Amino acid sequence: MQNFLALRSLRQPLRAAHEQTTMTGRFSKLLSSGAGPGGGTSLLEAQLRLFYLMLGANIIKGGIYLYDAVYNHAGKGSVRSIRLMVTSALLILLLRRFPRLAYWGIHYAVIGTILHIYYRAFNVYTGSDVVTVQCIFMVVISAFYGLGRVWGAVYTVIAAAGVVLVHYIGFRWTGLQPLPGMLSDLYVAINFLVILLSHWYFHRVLFDNLEQSASLSKRLAEVAETKSNFLSTMSHELRTPLNSVIGIAGLLIADNANAKQKEQLDVLKYSAEGLLTLINDILDINKLESGKLELESTPFSLSRLIHNIGQGMKFKADEKALAFKVSIDPRLSGKYFSGDPARLNQIMYNLVGNAIKFTEAGEVEMSAAVLDATDGGYTIRFAVRDTGIGISESQQKHIFEPFQQASVSTTRKFGGTGLGLAIVRQLVEMFGSEIHLESRPGKGTQFHFDLRLEETEPIISETQAAAAVTEELDLSRLRILLAEDNMMNIFFMQQLFRRWNISADIAENGEEVLALMEKKDFDLILMDMHMPVLDGMEATKRIRQLEDPKKASTYIIALTASVSDQIQRRVIECGMDDYLHKPFQLEELRTRLASKVV
Repeated sequence: MQNFLALRSLRQPLRAAHEQTTMTGRFSKLLSSGAGPGGGTSLLEAQLRLFYLMLGANIIKGGIYLYDAVYNHAGKGSVRSIRLMVTSALLILLLRRFPRLAYWGIHYAVIGTILHIYYRAFNVYTGSDVVTVQCIFMVVISAFYGLGRVWGAVYTVIAAAGVVLVHYIGFRWTGLQPLPGMLSDLYVAINFLVILLSHWYFHRVLFDNLEQSASLSKRLAEVAETKSNFLSTMSHELRTPLNSVIGIAGLLIADNANAKQKEQLDVLKYSAEGLLTLINDILDINKLESGKLELESTPFSLSRLIHNIGQGMKFKADEKALAFKVSIDPRLSGKYFSGDPARLNQIMYNLVGNAIKFTEAGEVEMSAAVLDATDGGYTIRFAVRDTGIGISESQQKHIFEPFQQASVSTTRKFGGTGLGLAIVRQLVEMFGSEIHLESRPGKGTQFHFDLRLEETEPIISETQAAAAVTEELDLSRLRILLAEDNMMNIFFMQQLFRRWNISADIAENGEEVLALMEKKDFDLILMDMHMPVLDGMEATKRIRQLEDPKKASTYIIALTASVSDQIQRRVIECGMDDYLHKPFQLEELRTRLASKVV
């Protein structure tokens, strides 16, 4: 019955996950559509429009030269004019049919314009006139806007060199006749119009795309916020039922003498903790990618940490009949180091868990060896070696990427999300090191990394000191108020309190908390953060404003399934004294309660 209730309690977060995923999907669809202010203009589209403008102008200018050739020069030069118009028209038709040829078409047009510059500059009748200078400007526009900086610079230098070289080379052409005054002015005006429209158009495209980029950045920030809120919500919605599932399973295991049922309960608890690990991995990879995860620096015993990991992972190796070895350098025994033991523990758990998962027969070895010990610090090599399936050289390039495994067949056979090694790599880099991999298919794999840790003195915290005497304390005198709206968690906490001989009052929302506070005095309040009517933070603020100073200073511990930095900060800001993450260890809660026994 309890298992049925626990599974039933998972339906609500799964429905919420579906709704949140749908909303996030809408954001992604909006972004992928490429919509922006005014719809936006692609670079290729802008280049084609610029090209069409210049080719269209060429047809008009060719018509001017054709008119001049026919009426003023008895048709001399008309072939050249017709060739210009026909070539320009054909290029327009070709590019409309095959727009991807624009890059090579611009090269062709720019080279043609440069040849025209040299033809004019070395002509007896025209020389380096206004039209020649305009053509140089059009080369600059076409090359830079259409081909990029490198080709823009190359073609600009070649084009501009024409008006310089004419002073040092005596050769001249005589085939090009100058246009009469009116036609020349019209020709110059068309060139200026092309230059003007080109700059005006690309200026508009540039700033439209800048606005689109700013709008997209804003929407990406909104999506990132939505993603963060989604993960925070899912963290709460999934951790809340897991708190009762893991907690009740733990109570049943402790009370059950039936070996078979105890084995089944172990499987239930192990599966629930596996789901919790998956949730934690997803939250961690999100924190790492957003740069919100920071390493702590606290004293810890490295030898004890490695020993505990070994004890925790040995049963997994035993299930697969693998030999599991733990090797700790004797020089590390009894020494304390400053660092983040939780994250180092996470790294080693992931590496050892992977090694066991991908090893069918043989052994897995975890080791910590001192490479160097100077000036109060130790350089330590952490290594995990297995005799598993191994990883090919091509696959090694991808396995540290999020959601990637060596191959699809690996995912199908062994399961997993592919987050573990991505988290390991990023955490190791945060420690200032680098993860190394040595592997041969069918021969096994070894991961290792080197950390520089500074030796320090152990510090026994108040919580640790309280934990040492927790079992001896009688908690039955505590007056506890539990503020919780989830029925499964209420059931679990009632079972837990009965085990510790505690009689607690229950409030299902913040308003009920305040009502009970008026009637009774409490030593401690266990306050859920997310409740209907009045949430835990607002209820805490009102408690701190009560006229009775004793009631206003009641010790409040937040029970939160959310693990975001914002939630933790808000817990402290609203006036709560401490917090526990759901799911929590039973002894962790007992230690907190024991500290309030008077």
